[in-house]
Amino acid sequence: MGMSGMIDILFFISGVYLIYSAVNAKKKGNIAANVMLSKDANENDIKDKVGFIEYMYKKIVLAGVMIILASIIHLINDYYIHSIQLTWAGIAVILLAIVIYTVTFMRGRKRYIVQRGGQKK
Repeated sequence: MGMSGMIDILFFISGVYLIYSAVNAKKKGNIAANVMLSKDANENDIKDKVGFIEYMYKKIVLAGVMIILASIIHLINDYYIHSIQLTWAGIAVILLAIVIYTVTFMRGRKRYIVQRGGQKK
């Protein structure tokens, strides 16, 4: 397996982890700090934990699914199809998933996370 195959597998695993983290938050209320919170925040800084999880859940699952699908397409393309168009389409899907995740993360932080000094971030 080449370097691109390894990168595709890492993307696949990261997509699965995003989905796992979102589902775990939704079902058990466990917020994965490395997925839903910035390094300077913790669960105690969330004003409305249920609302925060609801807001983040669907968008994080969507980003995870998009990353998984793009990584599968890339793996199939790398080993069987060899289409430059599929390569670029996969890259575009991953970039879109990153944008969705980043916008969701930033908006969720702004809406639901209070800075320790009591001010909104």
